Amino acid sequence: MYLFAIIIIVLFALLGIIFGAQNSHQVAWHFLGKDSNTPLISVIIISFGCGVVLAFILAIVDEFKLRGNINKQQKEIDALKRELGTLKTMTTQEEKE
Repeated sequence: MYLFAIIIIVLFALLGIIFGAQNSHQVAWHFLGKDSNTPLISVIIISFGCGVVLAFILAIVDEFKLRGNINKQQKEIDALKRELGTLKTMTTQEEKE
């Protein structure tokens, strides 16, 4: 399985290198009053990197929400177990009387 993953990663890396070599044209960009010429592949890589960072941040936020939900449900489960334990002891005490 690891070999398959390595082959896929190498394949995507090679495709990325080929894509970068074929798209080395200079593109003009303007940002906050600054003008510059940059290779197209740089613009693509920066855009991809920004997307990865944004997805990572959103995944972390979602992870914290899910962990909070799990903790809340675990506390509820513990409370219900304690209640069930008291109900069981109440019924056994009533049966003895």
